[in-house]
Amino acid sequence: MTKFKYQNKSKIPMTNSKTKVLLFVICYLCLFWILCFGICHLSFAQDNKLVVLNKQVIEAKNEQDIFVALESLKDFYLVDKKYVEFIEFLKSLSQKKKALDHFANYYIALSRYSQLKYLEEAQNWNEYFNNGNTYREELVTAIQKAIDSTKSTEALSLYARLLLWQFHKDQEDTSAELALS
Repeated sequence: MTKFKYQNKSKIPMTNSKTKVLLFVICYLCLFWILCFGICHLSFAQDNKLVVLNKQVIEAKNEQDIFVALESLKDFYLVDKKYVEFIEFLKSLSQKKKALDHFANYYIALSRYSQLKYLEEAQNWNEYFNNGNTYREELVTAIQKAIDSTKSTEALSLYARLLLWQFHKDQEDTSAELALS
């Protein structure tokens, strides 16, 4: 059998361990910089998207445009379980433009409903039992305001009534049949 000898044919000898450490540190710092820049860029992009969506809601001319913009905002906030932030935004929105008040009430109720469902699924019983009654009261109050401030033939009124019925049905209370009618 023939034995092969390993020969170092590298033109750059790495005899000094300080050089290896320096190269490692440079690579590590470059990677760190790239990751930080990417995270900052992502955060900026999300903030920019939020600003654009907020502007779309404020400048919407008809109900369809308002629905589209608010659905996008709902998806933006609720995908990350940011229920409180979305509700705060909706409350500030109704202060900026009174014409959006009934939309804000509907989406506040929808957010609280989604939050309660999430707390049940995640089995976060501490928050569910500590704040659940407050969330349910806010849901019912907001949904009733949305129903009262719209005509029964409007889409928002129908969505609000359906949400109220779904809420009562999930609670298994006797108000479900009343809400359905």
